[in-house]
Amino acid sequence: MKSFTLSRECSVNRELIFKISTNVENFNKIMPNYFKSLTVLEESSSQKIVLEKISFLGKTLDVKTKHVVLPPNIHEVYILSGPLKNTSFIENYELSSLGTNITISINLQLNGFLKFVPFLNKILIRKMSHVMNEFIKCAEIYSKNLSVID
Repeated sequence: MKSFTLSRECSVNRELIFKISTNVENFNKIMPNYFKSLTVLEESSSQKIVLEKISFLGKTLDVKTKHVVLPPNIHEVYILSGPLKNTSFIENYELSSLGTNITISINLQLNGFLKFVPFLNKILIRKMSHVMNEFIKCAEIYSKNLSVID
């Protein structure tokens, strides 16, 4: 297992960026290149089990995930199926002078033949960092569009 942390500043205020990042049903609207479809299978007040069709590294995969939302600043995502089964992403949203500091602690678990590809960890870390940058850009654009609508 490979553990690492990604951290970025975002100009969107914490409440709004947290709301955007935990609104699982709209991931495919915010980042359609990665999230093709999302179906909530189970839901309670603080967690959702979701079937996600995602596109990552040129492959389209169906994965089941568990999202745990702990307002005002923690979003935990656990991959329950697929080649990254047992991987977790713990997102923390903290107030900052620019808006919000987002930190994601990732415990990466490769399964099957993937665990025998020595350079895959570095590729995945680089790609996840890129996706985080894209998410922040998309969230900033999305939040500006919301303020125009309001």
